[in-house]
Amino acid sequence: MIFPYFIELAFILFAIGLAGIAADRHFVAIIIAVEIILVASLVALVSFFTSTAAVSSGPVLMLISIWAVAATEIIVLITFYVYMKYNGINFDITGLSKMKW
Repeated sequence: MIFPYFIELAFILFAIGLAGIAADRHFVAIIIAVEIILVASLVALVSFFTSTAAVSSGPVLMLISIWAVAATEIIVLITFYVYMKYNGINFDITGLSKMKW
C-alpha cells in the first residue's frame, strides 16, 4: 500500500517548487525552488519504495544519487553566489547575461 499522505505531501512540495520557479526572478530563490522539487521527488520515491515488500539495493542507490545531485547543486549555488557578489552582479536572472568568463 502506498502511503497517500506522503504522496499528497510530495505533490504539495512539487507545486510549491513550481510556484517558486514561476513567481520569482531571484537566482537563489529559483535554485531553492528546484531543491524543493528534488525533495518532493525523494518523498514520492521513498513512499513508493516502502510500499513494496522487498527493498533491493537499486532504489537505495537511486536515492543516494539524487541526494548527491542535490548536494552538488548547493555547492554550485554557493559558488555562483560568491562570484556574483564579488563582481557586483545583481541576483536578478536577467543579469546573468553580464557574466563573462
